Amino acid sequence: MTTSGRSLRRGEYSQSLGRLARYVLAHKALVVTVWVATAVVLAVLFPQLETVVRAQSVDPIPAGVPSFQALDRMGDAFGEKGAKTTVFVTMESSAGLTEPTRRRYDNLVARLQKDRDNVQSVRDLLADPITARQALSEDKKAWYLPVGVSGTLGGPEAADAVEALRRTAAQVFAGTDTTVHVTGPTATFTDQIAAAEKDLVLITLATVLLIAMILLVVYRSIFTALLPLLVIGISLAVGRGVLSALGELGMPVSQFTVAFMTVILLGAGVDYSVFLISRYHERLRHGADPSGALVDATATIGRVILASATTVALAFMAMVFGQLSVFATLGPACAVAIAVGFIATVTLLPPVLLWAARYGWGAPRKDLTRRYWNRIAVLVVRRPVPLLAAGLVGLSLLSVIAIGIQITYDDRDGQPSTTDSNQGYALLNRHFPRDITIAEFIVISAPTDLRTAKGLADLEQMASRIAQVPGVTRVVGVTRPTGAKLDQAKLSFQNGQIGNRVSGAVREGQARKGDLEQLRSGADQLADGLGQLDEQIRTNLTPLSGILDQVSTVDDNISQYRPLLQSLTDAAPQLDQAARSAPQLSALAQRSSAAIATITSVLPLLDNSPLCTQVPQCNTLRQQARDLAALRDNGFFTQITTLSTQLTQMKTPITTVTNQLNTTIDTLETTLGTIQSQDIPSKIAQLQTGVAQLAAGARTLAGGVSTLVDSNMQQLAGMATLAAQLQTTARETEGSDSATGFYLPKDAFNDQQFSDVARQFVSADGHTVRYAVQTRFDPYSSDAMRLASTIATVANDARPNTTLTDSTVSVAGFPAINADLQRLLTSDFRLLAIATLAIVGLVLMLLLRSLVAPIYLLGTVILNYTAALGVGVLIFQHLLHTDIAWPVPLLAFIVLVAVGADYNMLLVSRLREESQHNIRIGVLRTVTNTGSVITSAGLIFAASMFGLIFGSIGIMTQVGLIIGVGLLIDTFIVRTIVVPAIATLLGNASWWPQKAR
Repeated sequence: MTTSGRSLRRGEYSQSLGRLARYVLAHKALVVTVWVATAVVLAVLFPQLETVVRAQSVDPIPAGVPSFQALDRMGDAFGEKGAKTTVFVTMESSAGLTEPTRRRYDNLVARLQKDRDNVQSVRDLLADPITARQALSEDKKAWYLPVGVSGTLGGPEAADAVEALRRTAAQVFAGTDTTVHVTGPTATFTDQIAAAEKDLVLITLATVLLIAMILLVVYRSIFTALLPLLVIGISLAVGRGVLSALGELGMPVSQFTVAFMTVILLGAGVDYSVFLISRYHERLRHGADPSGALVDATATIGRVILASATTVALAFMAMVFGQLSVFATLGPACAVAIAVGFIATVTLLPPVLLWAARYGWGAPRKDLTRRYWNRIAVLVVRRPVPLLAAGLVGLSLLSVIAIGIQITYDDRDGQPSTTDSNQGYALLNRHFPRDITIAEFIVISAPTDLRTAKGLADLEQMASRIAQVPGVTRVVGVTRPTGAKLDQAKLSFQNGQIGNRVSGAVREGQARKGDLEQLRSGADQLADGLGQLDEQIRTNLTPLSGILDQVSTVDDNISQYRPLLQSLTDAAPQLDQAARSAPQLSALAQRSSAAIATITSVLPLLDNSPLCTQVPQCNTLRQQARDLAALRDNGFFTQITTLSTQLTQMKTPITTVTNQLNTTIDTLETTLGTIQSQDIPSKIAQLQTGVAQLAAGARTLAGGVSTLVDSNMQQLAGMATLAAQLQTTARETEGSDSATGFYLPKDAFNDQQFSDVARQFVSADGHTVRYAVQTRFDPYSSDAMRLASTIATVANDARPNTTLTDSTVSVAGFPAINADLQRLLTSDFRLLAIATLAIVGLVLMLLLRSLVAPIYLLGTVILNYTAALGVGVLIFQHLLHTDIAWPVPLLAFIVLVAVGADYNMLLVSRLREESQHNIRIGVLRTVTNTGSVITSAGLIFAASMFGLIFGSIGIMTQVGLIIGVGLLIDTFIVRTIVVPAIATLLGNASWWPQKAR
């Protein structure tokens, strides 16, 4: 019984594909016309696929990731539009920033500010003296201008804006020695797209040539070698047209779509053609006619190709669920390419082969490798254990190398150094600290104004914690504009200043101890003086009070003496006359005294004369004589003489005196009246009481002053101790961030110099604050990403129980973006890897109607993948010293697992056909019959992937090499030795739960 007959009974023959083959063979011209017409119509109706890719706005990373949100918040808060798409116009001149060059620079700034279509913001750092130091290199020969361009990161609008910016910059500096480049992550993406488009022609040409050479070697016929390429050429045109149409309808495509779709379609399409041609030739060798052979080949191997294409297409379609656009856009495009390749294989290739057979073209040649594969098959059947062990050990050793894989997220390394963006990076690195334009920020958004002393202290505490994280070299912000904590805001500094001032005050106080003692002595003297004054007042004014009490009596006495004074006044003229007669009065008194002396000389005679006693007149005379004598003896006449002399000497007349006396008495009466009306005694009493109180207070004051002086002396001693402690604290904590404290008053923002610096780090409303974080790691490295995560954790840990409790803290910058990228990549890898394995396993189960075989087949494709990845790590990391680009592992996994299923299905489905009675014979026949086919298919697909090596984009080069190597390992080791050895050892158990037949 023929193989086809056995296949028909066992269900290996697809009736549907058989009918399809008969139809297309019966309508060869129509089928070919439809294919060609479809390619032409699609090319006319829709733009080139590259044009559609450029017109698509697909973010490489979803816009909602935390790092992008942080950039958006920061851009909004600081008025920096286009923060996510900021590029840097880098300029360099050997003459430096001369005046003519500065004018051209200003012209560039003005032109960019007017370009509303491509430019969102222009940060003229050179215009501000504060920021000019940042944008101008130390050697003054290089400077840069940050520009926020329109569009999204990696999108076509941003790419157009970058190109427009480059044209403007080139025009402004044309004819000068100033070198200008536009760089930055957005510019890097733009250059990557441009390089990928430029590489496409070379990649396609190299791939086609490699495949053509392999086909020529396999078929040893130019026509047979060209047939698959002809079919694939038409299917490629249709596939591009379909993708262009789908792109126009909204299906996302990216810069990688065209290149990968091309190589996948070339590889898979040619593989499918080789599978079909191989079975076609096999049927011809068994004597079938060309038409029957084509129908039988399509119905049998077509079923395997359908299962293979379905597996690969579904695996690629699963990529649409990836969060990263590089997968979400690449997967559907490759699925479309696989579908077009399959349809072309089962509809377009059979008519072409039948047409060629009429002219004797495309006939099978002798299989020169059959004997070789027969020997391999015999070796596997006879010695399955050692061969399996050797194969597994070799694959495992290569897989171990893959453990040391280092993933890079630096797209700069993935493109030529001659791109404009990379030249810009090189320019900056020559004159500025490395990667200065790839800044990393901590962004703090709070519901309240953070420009308070406590808010700033809490911010500094957070910045201080971040600065202590291993790997962080500097944290720059409002509380540390130079990267170190503000000296003026350090409590240690302030303590030192206070200590110095207190110490100075102590020295000054000690120098004035004498003044304090004088104050004490003066207070005592004041108290003593006031006491004495109180005593004197009490002594001297107390009698006065009595006198004043008699004022009314004096006034009454004066009234009594008024008549006497009036009499005196009246007698004054006579007295004045008497005064004028005083000389005569004196002389008369002298004579009278002499006469009395004469008279008194006879008194003894009269006293002794009895006669006189008896004579009354004599007695009277004698008595009068005695009176005169007594008057003389009493000095009467002497007094008269003296009075006369005094009257003679008196210059003021008595009349004048009496007049003055009257005036005085009048004045005295008036004064006494006034005294009586003012109650002088009461006031004197108040004076006495007040002076007494003052004296008592002065004594108390003297005691207080003495105590105060003593206290001041003690305080000076204490202040001296405090000053010494503050100064010691300042010295001991100098240079320490953790022990110096922080205090910065809100009014510090009133200082113009500080405010100019602060506005770079604090938003206008004070609700958003940012710190620039510098690290010792490459911002694109995994270390930088891990550090970004650590920084975010440390920053958030600093929020509780502070003014930042309700704030949002996030990290903005490329390390954070790459950290989000890594997180999404890990998530996508997990999701898509599981989806791919599930799809492949399910299709294998349906095709083979078995559970055991799919399990070990999946195990081998996974081992093949890890081994291929190990080879990639060995070549790129250890030999070329280049890390593996981030999309490569997942792309390689999907392609190697999905495409590896092609060979699995071909091999195992053939094994089921050949294992009717004995599994060992089935393995022998399968390896012998499919060895050349699988080898050819593997070489062809590997060649299509190796075509990517001729490109200049690192991602494509690595993907091409790793997948190509994986296909070769799969072809020559896994499908040739490992899988047949496992099938031999398991026997009919491979088909469990089906029973052996």
